[in-house]
Amino acid sequence: MEFDEVIVARASAREYGAEADRSLLYIACTRALHRLTLTHSGRPSPHLPGDETTVEP
Repeated sequence: MEFDEVIVARASAREYGAEADRSLLYIACTRALHRLTLTHSGRPSPHLPGDETTVEP
């Protein structure tokens, strides 16, 4: 399944910090065709890039 836009809420280290969570976050992020939005409170998941980036197609 793919979607035009995907929003992953609470992509924090608390929610997606374990190694087992890496594949869940990967699946959620790769479903977006055009726009991916990630939100987090506190530290972002360690499975995400370290710097804040905005990528537009």
